[in-house]
Amino acid sequence: MTTIREEGQHDVAVFDHDGEQPVLAKGEYSLPASDDRPSCANGPWHVVVEVREHLITRLVTYNGQPWSPVKDDLPPGGQHPGEVIWPTWPATVAEEIATSASPLADLQQRWDATISRLRDSAKWMAAVIGAALASVIPTAPLSGLSQHHISAASAILGVTGLLFVSVTLLLILRVMRPQSVSYADVQEAKTPIGIQGKLRDRIRKRRPHSHALESPSYRWQHTIQAHPDLYLPCGVYSLIALRQLMTVEEITLIALSRAGVDARNDVARKNLSDAQAARAARLYELRTAAANVVTVGTYYDTRARSTLATYGGVTFGLLGILAIVASIAWPIS
Repeated sequence: MTTIREEGQHDVAVFDHDGEQPVLAKGEYSLPASDDRPSCANGPWHVVVEVREHLITRLVTYNGQPWSPVKDDLPPGGQHPGEVIWPTWPATVAEEIATSASPLADLQQRWDATISRLRDSAKWMAAVIGAALASVIPTAPLSGLSQHHISAASAILGVTGLLFVSVTLLLILRVMRPQSVSYADVQEAKTPIGIQGKLRDRIRKRRPHSHALESPSYRWQHTIQAHPDLYLPCGVYSLIALRQLMTVEEITLIALSRAGVDARNDVARKNLSDAQAARAARLYELRTAAANVVTVGTYYDTRARSTLATYGGVTFGLLGILAIVASIAWPIS
């Protein structure tokens, strides 16, 4: 018998080998260990697919152990059943694209526009600082400086003001300059350590939901882990599982192609063709989700830089302009 568990759009089935249908075709593929792949998927993989009249099952092993994207998916007896990978839905890439819209789709489309607005805000801040300096410098009594002695206090104020303005411009440039956020940055983000980590722990004791002193990538990772049903595909509950599933689907497609050589009849060949289309659709879904993780990670990073530039830049910019004004207005002996 076959027990099927509904998980959103995709059917995840556990196949009972009692009374199973005869195998019409079988294919397998092994991917050797390689350090060129991410650390969470660099071990040896092995996939076996078995084609029957009405379904196709898949058994995946990783590092010689049965693998499943859900860690507690093993029955009490410890036997890892084959996962039914066909029939499933969506069955084609076109169907996957047609059904990929989610309640967050509109928000995801606006993230790129939001990043552009944050960078535009940084440009306006730089323009305001430049206009303020442009209005102050021409009024300075700079003529005849060679015949006068500039006091140490005036020089210190001037240099301090320039340093503050430089810090402001640096914070603004960090927002305006395009930043690169990778999938690994989000997946491997950690909580702060050292003094910063201790300060974070103290803040969280008073405000349990605070994310102060955490990196933007870690904040985004925490959001994904808290709400995987909103940000990850059906049946995927962690960023590591998403990364591993992309590898599994790639080698499953190869195993299905190899099974075609052993296909005994037209039924097996048609089932293989349909299964390949379905797994390609699943791979497309996984890669789209990974791309969205990177896109939103870039937004989190830019927003954090923009927040720092807004508060820190305004503070340092104001102090810098005041110090420059005081330096210019300082009596010259």
